Amino acid sequence: MQQQLFGGSWTQKKLECLSKYLGAYTRIFERNRKASYFRIFYVDAFAGTGQMPGSDMPLAELLPELAEGLEEYRKGSAIRALEVEPGFDQYIFIERDRARSEELRAVKKSFPEKEILVETADANDYLKRWCKTFNSQTSRAVLFLDPFGMSVEWEVIELIAKTKAIDLWILFPIFAVNRMLVRGRKPPESWKKRLTAVFGTDDWEPEFYTAHNIEDLLGQTYTEIEKVADYNRIGQFFVNRLKQIFVDVAEPLVLKNSRNSPLYLFCFAAGNEKGATTGLKIARDIIEN
Repeated sequence: MQQQLFGGSWTQKKLECLSKYLGAYTRIFERNRKASYFRIFYVDAFAGTGQMPGSDMPLAELLPELAEGLEEYRKGSAIRALEVEPGFDQYIFIERDRARSEELRAVKKSFPEKEILVETADANDYLKRWCKTFNSQTSRAVLFLDPFGMSVEWEVIELIAKTKAIDLWILFPIFAVNRMLVRGRKPPESWKKRLTAVFGTDDWEPEFYTAHNIEDLLGQTYTEIEKVADYNRIGQFFVNRLKQIFVDVAEPLVLKNSRNSPLYLFCFAAGNEKGATTGLKIARDIIEN
């Protein structure tokens, strides 16, 4: 229950990794004379309210050990990004829900010195337009994709990579994918389409399933479908997909629940060839430590 309410330690790990990377990223552009030429952006594509849920939950009052860390859990990715110094030239927060967008606009008022754009829009649709107009000659960006479930389309990830100027942090829902890969048969057609949209290919099917012809006692032959995918295989398939379109990709951080089961992979992909070595080193140091 505690993990469901406040996101659990995996949420804390995710936000700490992101904050550390953003701080290191902006310092590079502040200190490096050549890098300071670029206008830098931070984009949070599933920004939510900028806070973790639970601000008025009575359970926090009943359990002081939860209330003690509540303030940190309230600081979601939007607020943490805004607190990083030195800051970005512009922050873009995308949230489809109108009420949550208004809450983000309220957060914006707390940082009047920052250039903040709050967009009430579908993240996939907005990013497709934004990436196509992104000026990679004069701009660089860090883009954070923290979707609800399997909401990110591979087409969007490809457009991000094509800019050759955006570093990507993405939360990949490995638990949800594994649940959709049912045992003893192929997933239903609607699930197949969703999996293909997430991976950007239907090559996942022969990678995650095998078929065997079995002859029964009556001499009848039938096909037995076996799921061969496990968390490692699913994760490696997604990371390899990222490696096909980005300059380089770090070994992801595996975020687990209280039962030690994988929930998400927190993946970093470097978009710019000149900055990839530095970006990967920073990301790997953060993930490993």
